[in-house]
Amino acid sequence: MNLEKDLFEIDYNIEKQGLVGLNDEFFSLFIYKYYNESNRSILIVTSSLFEANVLLNSLNKLNDNCYLFPMDDFLTSESIAQSPDLKITRLETLNKCINNDKCIVITHLNGYLRFLPTKKKYLDSILTLSVNKEIKRENLIDKLISIGYKRETLVTKTGELGIRGFVIDVFPVEEENPIRIEFFGDEIESIRVFDADTQKTIKEIDNISIYPYSEFLVDGDIEEPNNKYLRNYGDVSSIYDYLDNPVTVFKNYKQIEAAFNILEEQIIEYKKDKDTDYKDNYMFTLDEVNRDKIIYYNTIDNIVEGLSKEHIKAFSVKEIDNFNENIEAINNFIESSLLKGKTIIIAIKDYQSKNPKMELTSQYIVTSIDKIYKGKLNIINKPLSR
Repeated sequence: MNLEKDLFEIDYNIEKQGLVGLNDEFFSLFIYKYYNESNRSILIVTSSLFEANVLLNSLNKLNDNCYLFPMDDFLTSESIAQSPDLKITRLETLNKCINNDKCIVITHLNGYLRFLPTKKKYLDSILTLSVNKEIKRENLIDKLISIGYKRETLVTKTGELGIRGFVIDVFPVEEENPIRIEFFGDEIESIRVFDADTQKTIKEIDNISIYPYSEFLVDGDIEEPNNKYLRNYGDVSSIYDYLDNPVTVFKNYKQIEAAFNILEEQIIEYKKDKDTDYKDNYMFTLDEVNRDKIIYYNTIDNIVEGLSKEHIKAFSVKEIDNFNENIEAINNFIESSLLKGKTIIIAIKDYQSKNPKMELTSQYIVTSIDKIYKGKLNIINKPLSR
């Protein structure tokens, strides 16, 4: 028995299906199988950033191509107190989306509805520089500013830009250190990676791609680069569009709808009190974002409206009690379960497998996730948390 392959039967041709009776750990195994056996990216939408992070922690143990697209809450996003860390994470996720054939992205309501520049506009904004390339220094500075980099006296963190004569320092997204671009006339003479603290060169490189440090990409100078204005400058996209027609998974869609209703009320109050002149939408509505193939994952209740019973997979996952390292209770549980013909899998972490002190009274088999013995006690090295 292969736990990942045999635990679920999936019909990849169903346009809409529901999942009930799972917990996040088993849901992650479902998504892991779906991702590996289909040719599509997966976009998972939750009602809150907290829920998105919980799923990310589970999925990251199974898949390296899983990323978070986080957004501040509405009122924070309209203030100057937006989180730079969340911004960098969003930009890094967009870069992963455009550089991978497929991936898994987890977002929450505000991230799902966020206005973004079109994928083409984002791709066209990436700067590719190389030694001996001819480009006017002034044009490069203007381009860096237009894609979100801010001028500072000294470059010490992501998104900063420093200019000293024929030397341009910039700290690009996706880089651990800033780079120094030196010009000779209109030609790039050298590109160096340097230490932000000591200012000393770490190494010389021949080329680099500089990704945007902004999700507000338009032609011309804008005094207030807020994404709510993006639609005034042409077409806009959502995170869905960066994944090229992914499978959309909603966790507890009723909760997402409820969160959207609260969000609409916040926007109405905000417009009335602080933004009376603005008449357009701040983001997509819940029904405006594209959807093709949909999976409804419900943990709150077992009702998935609009789906026939044959398109709803019902499971019976229950949490095992926390034994609090009581080995006698563990052994009693294992022995009684084996007598009932159960297959038992104990998933231990890597550090535990290097110094295993098995105080189990039942015979066990040390095996792997792809070779589970039915009706036996199996021990595998797999970092499952629940």
